[in-house]
Amino acid sequence: MNKEIKEGFVEGLIETGKDFAKEQLGELIPKVVSESSLQFGLEVVGGTAIEMVPFVGHIASSYFTKRKIKNEHEFISEIAKRVEDIEKNMSSKTIEQKEILDDLAVYAYEKAIQTNQEEKISYIVNGFVNMTKIDTVSEDIAYIYYDTLEQLTILDISVLKLYGKAYLEIDSAANYSEILEQFGIEYHQYDAVRKNLQRISLLEDSEEEKFDKHFKDFVKVFNGNMKLLASFKNTRKFDTKEFGKLKDIKEYRPRENLRISKFGKDFLRFFAEENQ
Repeated sequence: MNKEIKEGFVEGLIETGKDFAKEQLGELIPKVVSESSLQFGLEVVGGTAIEMVPFVGHIASSYFTKRKIKNEHEFISEIAKRVEDIEKNMSSKTIEQKEILDDLAVYAYEKAIQTNQEEKISYIVNGFVNMTKIDTVSEDIAYIYYDTLEQLTILDISVLKLYGKAYLEIDSAANYSEILEQFGIEYHQYDAVRKNLQRISLLEDSEEEKFDKHFKDFVKVFNGNMKLLASFKNTRKFDTKEFGKLKDIKEYRPRENLRISKFGKDFLRFFAEENQ
């Protein structure tokens, strides 16, 4: 999106959100947004312009266009719900801060119209609203959060919220059984989701800390035993009782114990609206 469109993008969203809230636009797509984004024509799939594929290309182009329009409509609907907060937060921003937020609003908007799961749009908008609340916004961190959200499904988010509810006042499933029932999955699938969240550092294994401590203790005991054994060589009259001074090395039995990571907590604070 070019610079001219980015400038004043948040202001345009505010005005569009107000109109949307007043139901002045009905089912029409807000002009301030649609002119800057929807490209009727070339949609690229796998590096090939889909319109070059007879029949299939036409259907695909129509599908992607309709999905974008639907997502855009949902995006503006979510903006309309929070437009007063956004306008209030933006009123105290400097020109430089507004420029950064314009860029991030465009990025959030682009993520919204591209998502395959409409339910994620509320998280995308909430993340942007949260950014307007603070004076110093790190664009790089915001991009990381949005790119991470793009990798997740609503199921992933629900599992993460389950782990995060002990730290944040957010709506969440009561337990994993509720998630299994809600999404119609089995435990092994739920476990696969947890492993994926761990892979992208939103969850972590608390057992790793215990292993680190065990390893340090092991090294300490091992070195002490080796030092004692070395002293035996210099002892002319060796008493077998000296072996009693050797310390046992405790066996380590690993057990996975996942918990939400600091990154996971910050991620949820960014996107999940906390209960008041």
